[in-house]
Amino acid sequence: MRSANCSPISYPMLPPTHQHYMWDAWDMAAEICLSHLPSLVEDPNAEFQPSSFFTEQLIAFEVWLDHGSEHKKPPEQLPIVLQVWLSQCHRFHALVLLGRFLDMGPWAVDLAPSVGIFPYFLKLLQTTTPELRQILVFIWTKILALHLNEQLIRVLCQSFVYPQTLYCGKIVFVRGRNP
Repeated sequence: MRSANCSPISYPMLPPTHQHYMWDAWDMAAEICLSHLPSLVEDPNAEFQPSSFFTEQLIAFEVWLDHGSEHKKPPEQLPIVLQVWLSQCHRFHALVLLGRFLDMGPWAVDLAPSVGIFPYFLKLLQTTTPELRQILVFIWTKILALHLNEQLIRVLCQSFVYPQTLYCGKIVFVRGRNP
């Protein structure tokens, strides 16, 4: 936008994002994808090479987990981890890393709502994949322990009514539509 002499304005005012490190990561990911085009055009039978962007972001998040603390800046990859849930091949690894992050303490659990975790997580809770169940229950327990408030109860009420139930302390939610 700046190159077109446009200055975006928002209310409330947002911090400038034109120099965020993710632009460099995005540029590199786009460059790598574009560099594969000539070989794909020349040989229609060439094997597609998926982007390593999400794998690299998960590795960066894991490095942060190995060396981060509540006294350091929150990991910039946290919103990316949420996006990685959408990719089935990375989902389990992303959930394990998120579990490790939430295990760092209440300050980490407090960051979860800031990346919009609830709608995605509620959908994942409905999974029938056995290997995801244990980590999902662990993450869900951490979140409920600190965030069972009015806003979360509203989100849960919109997602859970009959026929499946979810017990949260003194509150029972049943999956379905809210009447």
